[in-house]
Amino acid sequence: MRTTAKRLAAVAGGLVMAAGALVFGTASTAQAATCKGGASYETFSTGTDQAEHSFGPYYTTSRCSDINLKLTSWGNANPLTVRVCFYPTSGGTTCNSWKEFYKSSDLNTWRVIATDVKDGTKFRISMDLASNTFKGYLAA
Repeated sequence: MRTTAKRLAAVAGGLVMAAGALVFGTASTAQAATCKGGASYETFSTGTDQAEHSFGPYYTTSRCSDINLKLTSWGNANPLTVRVCFYPTSGGTTCNSWKEFYKSSDLNTWRVIATDVKDGTKFRISMDLASNTFKGYLAA
């Protein structure tokens, strides 16, 4: 009798854990869909000089905890380097490291370009390339 009760308790505990994992996985998927579902369509034209080009300002929202970029139209550059520069209310500028995008593998693919960003943070996207136009979605 005791052995049967222990087995039933173990099975029940396993089912509760499995159900919790299913609910957790669903919430994460729903959050990502909401974040990227609210993305804005952007055009980034880098002009003709070889300088770093800055686009924005943009502001993060409560929909996303990360800043995500999906390029859908690409100039002739390969690779493209992208970074995010933040403008805190206290002043100054802080930029993250450059991330490389490759036309063959990153076109129409979401990439995280900054993580764990507070809601309402002012930022700009920087691209280091000349004579190209890039189009795509920005979710923040």
